[in-house]
Amino acid sequence: MFNDLKQISLFSTFNDSDFEYLRSISSTKDIEKDCVVFYKGDESKNLLILLEGSVKIYKNNQKGNEIVLRIIESVSFVAQLANIEHMSYPSSCATIFNSKILFIDFKKFEDRFLNDTKLSLLFIKSLTKTTMKLEETVSTNLTLDSTSKVAKHIFESTPSDCSLNHKNLASMLNITPETYSRAVRKFKDDNIIDEIDGKFIILDEETLQKYFKI
Repeated sequence: MFNDLKQISLFSTFNDSDFEYLRSISSTKDIEKDCVVFYKGDESKNLLILLEGSVKIYKNNQKGNEIVLRIIESVSFVAQLANIEHMSYPSSCATIFNSKILFIDFKKFEDRFLNDTKLSLLFIKSLTKTTMKLEETVSTNLTLDSTSKVAKHIFESTPSDCSLNHKNLASMLNITPETYSRAVRKFKDDNIIDEIDGKFIILDEETLQKYFKI
């Protein structure tokens, strides 16, 4: 399990003693598909690392509708900004598939590792990557029309995306479910894509990219 953590740059420099201490302040949980990991407002006492599966970060609007903000694939930190800022979770999190998550006591982790300048910088770098992904999402919403957003989404789609319904996918792209479905149907009619068991098959990659390449 801890060997998987070496995929994250922060842990690439850890020695056996570091991992032994990490093991002593950690626990793993197997969480079934469609289960809540934490709710908005929960205390962020633990640093969470997704070891297997995938999760979605989401909020509920005033009408109670779920708005998916982003999807996280393993192996990755989950909501580490809340930890570093010592704040409650600003959004909720739930599993998309059966998942395994590592829960690390953040206070002990911080005291042992984040006083080291090099490790602290690596941790901040992980936050930077998250911020860049959010900026890309904002840029997509501001610069692309609805059809182009759907084209980009299809081109970059992952197995986790395939498990979400059109309503959730549309909310991620800030468009209506009807607009999302209409764009998908257009791409199918033009023989640019096909869809089998919810998974997109790209038939004409070049034409699909023309919709969102600026």
